[in-house]
Amino acid sequence: MPRVLLQRDAEMAALGRHLREVRQGAGRVMVVCGPAGIGKSSLLAAAADASGLRVLRASGSPLEQDAGWGIARQLFAPLRDSSSWTGAAAPARRALDADFFEPALAGDAMHAAAHGLTWLACGLADRAPTLLVVDDVHWADAPSLRWLVQLSRRLGDRPLGVLGAVRSGDPPASPGLLAELLAAASSAPVRPCPLGPEAVAALVGLRLPAAGPSFALACHAVTAGNPFLLGALLAHVVAEGIEPTDEMGARLGAFGPEQVARVLDRQLARLPSGAGDLARAFAVLGRAVPLRQAAALAGLDPATAALTADHLGEAGLLRRTAEPPWPAAARLGGPAPADRGTYALVHPLVAAALHEGMAPGERALWHARAAGVLASERVDPEVVALHLMRTEPARDPATVRALRRAAERAGRRGALESAEAFLRRALNEPPGEPGDEAEVRAELGLLLATQAGPEAAGLLREALDLASDPERRARLALAGGRALGLAGYFDDAFRLCRRGLERPDGVSPVLLGRIEAELIGNAWTRAGWLGEARLRLASPKADQLTAVGRVNEAWIALYDGRPVEETRALLDGANDDEEDRDSILGTSATIAMIACGDLDEARARCGALIDTARERGWLIALAHGGFLRAMAEVPAGRIDEAAEDARMAYEFKKHSSPPIAMIWSLLPLADVLIEQDELDEAARVLDQAVAVPGSLTAPMLWERRGRLRLAQHRPAEAHEALVRAAGEWQGLGMLHPAMATWRVDDCFALAELGEMRAARRLAGEHLASARQVGVQGPIGAGLRAAARVGEPVENLTAAVRLLDGSPFTLELVRALVDLGAAKRRAGHRAGAREPLTRALDLAARGGMRALADRARAELLAAGARPRRTACSGWDALTPAERRVATLAAEGCANREIAQQLFVTRRTVETHLTHVFQKLGVATRAELTTTRAAR
Repeated sequence: MPRVLLQRDAEMAALGRHLREVRQGAGRVMVVCGPAGIGKSSLLAAAADASGLRVLRASGSPLEQDAGWGIARQLFAPLRDSSSWTGAAAPARRALDADFFEPALAGDAMHAAAHGLTWLACGLADRAPTLLVVDDVHWADAPSLRWLVQLSRRLGDRPLGVLGAVRSGDPPASPGLLAELLAAASSAPVRPCPLGPEAVAALVGLRLPAAGPSFALACHAVTAGNPFLLGALLAHVVAEGIEPTDEMGARLGAFGPEQVARVLDRQLARLPSGAGDLARAFAVLGRAVPLRQAAALAGLDPATAALTADHLGEAGLLRRTAEPPWPAAARLGGPAPADRGTYALVHPLVAAALHEGMAPGERALWHARAAGVLASERVDPEVVALHLMRTEPARDPATVRALRRAAERAGRRGALESAEAFLRRALNEPPGEPGDEAEVRAELGLLLATQAGPEAAGLLREALDLASDPERRARLALAGGRALGLAGYFDDAFRLCRRGLERPDGVSPVLLGRIEAELIGNAWTRAGWLGEARLRLASPKADQLTAVGRVNEAWIALYDGRPVEETRALLDGANDDEEDRDSILGTSATIAMIACGDLDEARARCGALIDTARERGWLIALAHGGFLRAMAEVPAGRIDEAAEDARMAYEFKKHSSPPIAMIWSLLPLADVLIEQDELDEAARVLDQAVAVPGSLTAPMLWERRGRLRLAQHRPAEAHEALVRAAGEWQGLGMLHPAMATWRVDDCFALAELGEMRAARRLAGEHLASARQVGVQGPIGAGLRAAARVGEPVENLTAAVRLLDGSPFTLELVRALVDLGAAKRRAGHRAGAREPLTRALDLAARGGMRALADRARAELLAAGARPRRTACSGWDALTPAERRVATLAAEGCANREIAQQLFVTRRTVETHLTHVFQKLGVATRAELTTTRAAR
């Protein structure tokens, strides 16, 4: 029956309005929603054909719900050999090609692929207005659906549209992700209505010219105006030779999906032998496949299969399509056999009727045979695995091997949900030998750890218990401990490493040393484990530790408050071994550097990670490097830069990390907000975190709460919070004054409360500890605290002298403001102006707004006329504007800048507009000259 689009003017008009907006440069997400058979696919096709846009198409199917990046691969398969896969779009190759190899943790592989796909789509739209059409979105695989959600947030003012069809009434494969995509739609879904009596009569007349009005009305009544069911009913009437009389119309019963299945059975029974099996083979194999594969599955020789396919086509059940077989690069190694195209059943409801019409056991056997057929053609192991997922478990080692291979490839491409599904099915097979089961449980546990999955630790423990080979067991303990530690499951990482050390016989000393180093590295996060960590470091086995183990020795020095030279010597060259790059001790080393005052080195270390992560789309690594760099930027007085890093890290980690790990990204953000005088927002951020008693983050969190209360002029509450911090630090035994900073803030809180004796004691304790360690920042803070309780000008003058030229710009500005204020109060108004003017300049440059406001107020009180914050010149640029200006001056186009900085092109254009205004330039050439002249 020819496709006729009737009664769809309103729907086409609604979609047409949105598609015109896309052509004019406005990104849109558009959704067509309705029950099965209502004509969503036809509406999508007609709207896309009339759009005047470049159209890329894909469709979901029940078989492919676990096919990682299945939708994305269909969309972009036509572009595999184009020049589009460059720059920020390059990581998209990971999604399309499982053999694309660029090392990345599984979680970052997922984000890298999604990042690349986003920029691939945006790059296409930059060249020509583009429409991505996705039919049957409810069956989309989770990685593709997550990417479409991400893409929807990046559409902005690009000529890029996403047009999808969603079936109502059926549970979707990924309900949460689908809900997010629907929420991103530009307007309410377009809902095609059932055909009215007139439209049904027109279609009946086309197929059955002899039919009268009553018969047409009967067809409308029994199909409820559903176009697909109407077509199936009319095909049945024609095939059965039923006369379309009024009398026959009155005898028509309800015609729904169940009747479709019965009609199909009768149709197939009338066709030559083998037609039913070939049709079921197409239903089992999925969307579009070569005839040879369906023939092999149905047990037909090529000649018979070709004739039978013709019969199915004449019956209106099968159609030839130009679609490539899924996926586009299904065959591994060597050329594929020549095909005369691919075939597909005419409608998903036909495929569903044939597939669900088989008994469960029979259906499982068909899928098992399909897996064998596809494996013999050496197609992508993930395609084979899709069929193995639908077989009955039979303790078959070959099935386990195939599923593990598919999971490995899916994980490499960042299709984590697919890899997880394959491994869970492998466990249900189940693996025959304990060693094999250990491997599968370990692989699943490591995969879940990259997603902060709570099941990860249990699976890894079970893997260790099942592993019999000592060396392999130890390697599982190390890999699992590192994965859990990086995911923020510090307790589980500690226990898994301890378990891995319980049976040391037959394990190399170096490997045992690495496990022990990892155990100790996680131990620093918990008061209850510190004793064991110290004992292990003091044992004779300590000389077995690799270079990474020196980080733990450095942390002992931090906890004990030893002179900074000792800690720096231990950190020199630590964690430089390539084998140790995925260890939590890398993070520990950076935090120790910051505590030692090596802020520039820490920033450079983080910057290298961030640059690599940005280039490759590694969002986990980007967020990790961001919060660590923010921790170094805050004491360096780079508050605006710290704000960008901290916000990015916090926004990512609050959705992807367990609560105790998320706190690490929250700490620098709270510092930033307090220094920016954004106290209400700081309070909201801090209220989201719970201090876990005995954890390393607990006292840090209480310190930030105390500092916030001080800024809010609530000294009693500040003192209460800082006493809590003191108790937590005491439980941990932390003596280093750059880590345990509570005494300085509590000194100010107590002084505000009139408790000068207690305040003086705390100032003295902190200053003594800081001088013993020898780091300038904590010493300067101690002198500032001492100035609050006595000899203010002398102590603050000493603090400024000490901090001048040090990396601790934030502490220097605090001391300068306090010194100016002290001199003014002492009656030296003229002498107060120099430190206050300098403080205002430094604070304005670094984004320390709270200190800048204090300095400005003190200058006014001292009789000065402080200059306004720079409104022009490079100093007036925000960090984001400065980055954009620098890249533009280096010759990068707006699109390249957007890709490098993970922002939209419109954001780049807005920043450049502000840059040109502030610098007083009109062209990029002038921008380059102005930058060179700085």
